Amino acid sequence: MDDGIIAGLPHLQATLNASALALMGLGYLRKRGGDEGQHRLLMLAAVAVSAVFLVSYLIYHAHVGNARFAGTGWIRPVYFSILAIHVVTAALVVPMLVATLFRAFRGRREEHRRIARVTLPVWAFVSVTGIVVYLLAFHVYPAGPGGV
Repeated sequence: MDDGIIAGLPHLQATLNASALALMGLGYLRKRGGDEGQHRLLMLAAVAVSAVFLVSYLIYHAHVGNARFAGTGWIRPVYFSILAIHVVTAALVVPMLVATLFRAFRGRREEHRRIARVTLPVWAFVSVTGIVVYLLAFHVYPAGPGGV
């Protein structure tokens, strides 16, 4: 795959994370407003955007490996703490999303609602921390040319 495309993937991923977060928020608001049809569409769109994110993330790391973080001093343990929490919660949210969607598609409304109350904030947290990691690694403390 073209190096320019690979180099652009983190920027795409941050955009996808922000888009998923916005779709989640809108989906939640539509549900609270009583519009289940729009809620369903917005949440499925958020899942689709998150799936595209995951594919682009895997492609990026298959080509680049681990990205180098250029920050020094006190920011390093802060960054790696945020990154570690992000990675763990990102791994946990996938089966949570599957379980939440399964219950929704099966019409198990009460079970869906109960698990979604936990899944949604975790999913939103993963999106926000993903954006924070991106900003720190690629804008605040960029590795520089060739140091991706």
